[in-house]
Amino acid sequence: MKMKVDFNLIPTNRRSAFLCFCFACLLFSFGCSRRSVPETFEELEVYPAIYPDYVETTLPFNVAPANFRIEVEAQKYVVRLTSAKGSVFIFSGRDVIIPEKQWRRALEESRGETATFDIFVRQNSKWKKFRSFKNAISPDPIDPWIAYRLIEPGYEFGHRICLAQRSLESFTEEVFADNRSASTSPCLNCHSFQNWKTDRFLFHFRQNGTDVVQPGTIVVDGKTVRKINARFEAGGTACTYPSWRPTGDYVAFSANQTRQFFHSLSTQKVEVYDFASDLVLLDVVKNELVPIFNTANDFETFPYWSHDGKSLYYCNAHVDVETPVSSPEARQREISKRIDEFHYNIMKIDFDETTKTFGTPEVVVDAASQDKSALFPRSSPDGNWLVYTMAKSGTFPIWRPEANLYIKNLRTGEERRLDEINSDNTESYHSWSSSGKWLVFSSRREDGQYTRLYFTHVDENGRASKPFSLPQKDPRHNWNRFKSYNVPEFISERIEVNGRAVVDAFNEKPVPTTNR
Repeated sequence: MKMKVDFNLIPTNRRSAFLCFCFACLLFSFGCSRRSVPETFEELEVYPAIYPDYVETTLPFNVAPANFRIEVEAQKYVVRLTSAKGSVFIFSGRDVIIPEKQWRRALEESRGETATFDIFVRQNSKWKKFRSFKNAISPDPIDPWIAYRLIEPGYEFGHRICLAQRSLESFTEEVFADNRSASTSPCLNCHSFQNWKTDRFLFHFRQNGTDVVQPGTIVVDGKTVRKINARFEAGGTACTYPSWRPTGDYVAFSANQTRQFFHSLSTQKVEVYDFASDLVLLDVVKNELVPIFNTANDFETFPYWSHDGKSLYYCNAHVDVETPVSSPEARQREISKRIDEFHYNIMKIDFDETTKTFGTPEVVVDAASQDKSALFPRSSPDGNWLVYTMAKSGTFPIWRPEANLYIKNLRTGEERRLDEINSDNTESYHSWSSSGKWLVFSSRREDGQYTRLYFTHVDENGRASKPFSLPQKDPRHNWNRFKSYNVPEFISERIEVNGRAVVDAFNEKPVPTTNR
């Protein structure tokens, strides 16, 4: 039986609404027919190949949609996402772009349980279904933002560097410092936040072949943005790698004289090393620098405060270099020849806030006895775990393909390699979330060239889940962005600093610091 509609019987003022309703019904019917799963298909025993790889991993319930591309040639594609409560969401196409509203519902219904993905492909007129994969949806939220530096992987274009923040709950990315805003395009580096907050943080910029604008450290303190000349005069070195103490006005720095040299034949293209490095303490309110170490043949670097601010972790290599610091050219030549002798241990030294004094150093990770370097110590917010990077030698593991992540149980002393998240290529810089449940780290596992970000959930036993890549709106984003992600740091809130104030601080004269 067919129903005939006489439009003349419908009042003129309601015809438009009626036509819109009919059109919507047609679209709905068409969409449903296109988005149904096949009724008959061949069952495959293998997981589907997708990019990025989100197969059988753990995701936080508040993360942005994990969009992906199906890496299988086919004529048609259908994906079914089923929440733990049974809600079904169906998508078509090779690029699986999940609407945020549906994604939020699926994850909320699966919090503390699993969400299931089924992928169907039509090949040679036959439908095939890959093995279903389940993703655990953790009830532990991830920090809503992350900050990082974007830079070419080989530092070929130093005039194109920016510091950016990215929402982990959406795809919003915002630049909060761009070196092209300064008149000389200096090198931006080394940002540090106090206690995962954004009202107090700092970053550096180095001179870029000109004396027009002086280098310095940009300090953001509430609504105040200023540039200081943080320089350790006794060692003749600039303050470089910072760690802001969880409470108070203190920032620990390593004061480094850093150099690069480039290999012409080796697959390792760049080597970075220090030919002098010490530790200093900066009072950001008084603009006062206090030396922690000032030694010629001990190379202290990469400080990091413990969760309670009562101790300072750092890295130290002892190498007897005959040439003095006062002869930098000769010293640099000798160190460059002996770079494989630089094996860094992770050390810890207690801090007395009342007297601004430090205790006796103790070894936390003895890597030198293994002819290796342990770098980037990062203790968890609860003080139970220490994660670090281990490489054969040297101070910059990002240039070492063999670099892996390790974890130490600070309660029992047990150390192990984090094989569940390492790859065959470089794993380097890493940081903890404010809850201590999530770890972000940089890896070159995709192509050996570009450093990209991965996240993993760490349980109460120090076991890490299968890493997942930073979600992107376009699954092919990493193929099209020719930048490396550098120094990822979780932050618990959006950076609200005034961009104009940062630009003005770039070009102003730095405030000198007092050395004690």
